[in-house]
Amino acid sequence: MNREEILAKSRKENNSEYEQNTYKIAGSIARIVGGMLCAVLLIAEQFVTGHYNCGYWLIYCVMQLTHDIYIFVRTKSKVHLFSALCFIGISAVMVCGYVRDLLKG
Repeated sequence: MNREEILAKSRKENNSEYEQNTYKIAGSIARIVGGMLCAVLLIAEQFVTGHYNCGYWLIYCVMQLTHDIYIFVRTKSKVHLFSALCFIGISAVMVCGYVRDLLKG
C-alpha cells in the first residue's frame, strides 16, 4: 500500500466516525425536543380542554423504550436496561390512561 492509499483509507474511517457521532447527537437532540413538545402540548391541552391526553406521552415513551431496548441488546448496558424497564412501566400507565379516556368518550 502506498502513502496515498493509506491516507485515503484513514480519511474514510475518520469521516465514518464523524458521521456516526453526528447521527448520535442528532438523535439525542431529537428526543429532547420531542419530549419538550410533548410537555408543551400536554400543558396547552390542560389549559384549553381541562384534561390530559396521555397519547402524546405514550408515543414519546414508546420511542424512548425502543431506543433503550435496542442499545441494551447491542451493548448489554445495565443503564439502558433500567431505563427501558422504567419506560415500560410509564408506557403501561399511559396506555391505561389513554384507554380510560377513550372509554369515557
